[in-house]
Amino acid sequence: MSKPKRLGVSILAVLLALSIALTGCGSKSTETKATDSTQSTAKEILIGSIHPMTGSMAYEGTAITNAEQIAVEAINAAGGIKSLGGAKIKLLVGDSQGLPDKAASEAQRLIREGAVALTGTYTSSSAVTATQEAEKVQVPFVITVAATTNIMQRGFKYSFRIQPNADAFCEDFLSYMKALKTPDIKTVALVHENSLFGTYFADYVKKNIDKAGLTVIGTIPYAANTGTLDSEVTKLSGLKPDLVVGTGYYQDQSLLMKTIKSRNLKFKGIVGIANGAFSDPKLIKDLGQDAEGIMDVNYRWNPKNSKTDQVLKNYQTKFNATMSSHAMYGYTAIQVIADALERAKSTDKVQLRDALASTNFTNHILPQGAIKFDDKGENINAAAVLLQIQNGKQVIVYPEQFAQAKPIFPTPK
Repeated sequence: MSKPKRLGVSILAVLLALSIALTGCGSKSTETKATDSTQSTAKEILIGSIHPMTGSMAYEGTAITNAEQIAVEAINAAGGIKSLGGAKIKLLVGDSQGLPDKAASEAQRLIREGAVALTGTYTSSSAVTATQEAEKVQVPFVITVAATTNIMQRGFKYSFRIQPNADAFCEDFLSYMKALKTPDIKTVALVHENSLFGTYFADYVKKNIDKAGLTVIGTIPYAANTGTLDSEVTKLSGLKPDLVVGTGYYQDQSLLMKTIKSRNLKFKGIVGIANGAFSDPKLIKDLGQDAEGIMDVNYRWNPKNSKTDQVLKNYQTKFNATMSSHAMYGYTAIQVIADALERAKSTDKVQLRDALASTNFTNHILPQGAIKFDDKGENINAAAVLLQIQNGKQVIVYPEQFAQAKPIFPTPK
């Protein structure tokens, strides 16, 4: 071979070797980049929270969001999501203002900002729209508080609810009243806010009241943002029911009680169903002695769980307030999502959804067994308890398994 030919072959060989080397470096660089990207996303996991932070329901929405925040802090302090390299959770807060359209737009915004899961919304009408937005793009949504049953009857695969639904609440109410009522308690008046939430409860109780051996003699709806309930209480006074049964939010149902007490009206019992005021410690401060004896069929924490006191203490210390029942479900929603992230070992929305669907979570402080979801996303072990204000405190009086005191019923006049 001539010298020029040998030189050409040598140069070709060098170029080929260099090309192979560069290709190998390129592949390695790509792999490193992908690994770095995975590690980067695992450093912080975004969860969106959609609740009313302003408007007439800001008190309740803020309480739920605060409880979510202490759950996030507890998880992060314990090492974060260990299967994702100790990734820390960050809460993105949205303000629904208690409005369905706003809840939907906040869901869209939080998803755009990178939330891998959403929670919310306190009102049933907002839960309908927010879960719909999440379902469109397959982002898991864990409902904190929103009871209306049909929210979970739309065939959605990415929505999950921990609390009892409206049917379960009402059935528990009917069961508890049947067990506790005395022969002189016969009639009921329903006083409820007139949105999807309150109307569903009132309709269900009216349809099934015979299960409790009672009779509904009147239904009094009103707008949740009302500034007065004078005419409604006048109507209530005229009906003279044995029991007043209320469903609504804090502002309106506390206003109902203040108006009743201002007129010195007496009933054999005042009972809430999923009532935003009757199970809230703020009501005791607002009404004082007039709050005594009020009952509510609602969700609650388990007072006999050894972990409960620490959670309540953490909330009290951080926010200088007593944790409410609905706030507890914000706390639990974050726990459930964190558990699913740990088992999924991924923030991929499909894998996270599948992990949520297979939840069997026992490390909670609710008065129930393990949190498990059926094919509709409902917690199959969810249950409400009967609470009563006694000696300035809200205590569970039924069922006996979780009871802190015996019920005082009928209420002494």
